Amino acid sequence: MKKYIIISLGILLLLTTTIVAQQTDSLAIHKIKGKEYYIHVVSKGESLYAIHKKYEVPIDIIKSENPGVNDGLSIGEKIFIPVSKYQEEPSHPNGNLIQHKVLAKQTLYSIAKIYNVSVKEIIAVNPDMSEKIEEDQFINIPVKQIKQVNNKKDTNTLIKPSGWKVHQVKKGETLYSLSKLYEVSIDSIKVINNGLAEGLKVDEKIFIPIKQNRTGHFQLHKDTLSATLQEILQQAFDSTEKNHFTIALMLPFYVEQNKEITENIGALQDKNVYPKSRFAIEFYNGFLFALDSISTVGKSFEVLVYDTNGDDSLRILKLLKQIEGKPLDLIIGPLYQSNYEVIAQYGKRNHIPVVSPVKQPNKLLLGNEMAFKAIPSQANVVECISTLLVDSFKTANIIALEHANSSEKSLIESLIKAYKNKMLLNVDDTLAFTPINKLKMDRNFADLVVKLSPTKNNVIFVPSSKQAYITDLFSYLTSTLNRREYENYTVTLIGLEEWLTYENIELTSFDLLNVYLPVHSYINYDDSITANVINKFVAEREFYPSTVSLLGFDMAYYFGTCLMNYGTIINPVINNSYNHNGISMNFNFRKTGIESGFENQSSFLIHYHNLELVRVY
Repeated sequence: MKKYIIISLGILLLLTTTIVAQQTDSLAIHKIKGKEYYIHVVSKGESLYAIHKKYEVPIDIIKSENPGVNDGLSIGEKIFIPVSKYQEEPSHPNGNLIQHKVLAKQTLYSIAKIYNVSVKEIIAVNPDMSEKIEEDQFINIPVKQIKQVNNKKDTNTLIKPSGWKVHQVKKGETLYSLSKLYEVSIDSIKVINNGLAEGLKVDEKIFIPIKQNRTGHFQLHKDTLSATLQEILQQAFDSTEKNHFTIALMLPFYVEQNKEITENIGALQDKNVYPKSRFAIEFYNGFLFALDSISTVGKSFEVLVYDTNGDDSLRILKLLKQIEGKPLDLIIGPLYQSNYEVIAQYGKRNHIPVVSPVKQPNKLLLGNEMAFKAIPSQANVVECISTLLVDSFKTANIIALEHANSSEKSLIESLIKAYKNKMLLNVDDTLAFTPINKLKMDRNFADLVVKLSPTKNNVIFVPSSKQAYITDLFSYLTSTLNRREYENYTVTLIGLEEWLTYENIELTSFDLLNVYLPVHSYINYDDSITANVINKFVAEREFYPSTVSLLGFDMAYYFGTCLMNYGTIINPVINNSYNHNGISMNFNFRKTGIESGFENQSSFLIHYHNLELVRVY
């Protein structure tokens, strides 16, 4: 069975296919003075690190065999790569490792989630690494096998995961030769085979990712790409009269600043990709992957892709002319508030739902029943925090810090109200509840210590996203608790999602202060459905999906399924007949007013424990 997704381009967006340069290196083995070598010819832009990764030979070994490379590489230069056991043995005593180059604003936590490993596992294989990693730094990542949905214990049977084929290793084959044979990356082979810590063994059966033939699926026209994509998942849907749906993606691809944009998420590792376009590219990959998963014969999607080029109001007006009169069922984006307002008003006039995939103020929903917010507002965090207080900390010493310069300080009054309401619902236990003590405090935290109890858990709610303020608070509390007179004190901090992005706070401090955070997104990598989606994504893209890719996947899956089941988005949302728990976020839209739009009201509450974030609600 085939599925159909048509991908049409706005005039400002051009997606190109990747052109693979002719290989100048040879897989032939050359014997020189009794030793076996591959001969690699340096191509433009290649580095020692790239060559090391390609052949899986340590850089210091390559340097020792080729002393001249210490002075730099030259195009056309021949590099002698020893054919040895390097490809057959683990690169680290604890198992095979993948080297990751740290990108801008990445944290250990975000990197850990990319590779489905824990922060502790990364620290263990990087003993000399500081918790404060820097851009362009190389760190070791332990390879972890993608979880399989089928967990049979029969060791005599090789269970083939979907999206992969089985290869029986022949004598003389290496990971590099297999990667060339099947046109896939070495890392993707390692990932699905639990790192291949013992190397390749003759007659051993291993998994190989199926290379998707893009050029065979896409036909390039003047402004349109047509695609017939491989079936990935099976899904049954309610029948609707409508069987073709058109979705517009309006995202900042910054095409003019990119040399190329490909559908392969692995291209995102290319230094030539304009940094500001990463969100759009990652989201786009996940979005199309989901539509491919749910489309069926008789039910198809057409995706119109437009490059907003950032916060460009003139560009938005031009794109508005491009979509004028098109029979759109849904618009995703734009990202910037002013641009979203323009498109949302167009959606209102033409009865087209317009969804923002990023945080937006609730005022954008006022008076516009076609406006949708996928990311919940901060006001929604109050519900899960009040539930936490009632369930776990009703007898604790509860303090709310009011920071004068914080725009989020209004959350304190909302929390106090929600907390009292929950107290009233528990009449029998009302006397057991302790009140929330509000404390106004800027960056002098000396008065806070006076309010701490030596016998109770001190639960401190800090509704502030001011990094300097939060950093000072962490520093003060950790230093205080490390003093002898406070060693028996217990502190629990409850904060905001933005804290996860602060790179100047030690991970150990999050643990010491028992931090709880309400978040809009949480990925359970141990879940079988999540593992299956990631498995299939890696099979097709040859790389782990980022959190943004999974956001795109979830949004396409939710809204795409809604269109296929009901033929519209508005009716099931109004009737609350279609909610959905996604891979990275849940969807539960509620109307914010009689004539206003819809806000997703699903949030998670997570807890920092043992250097890991654990979901509480």
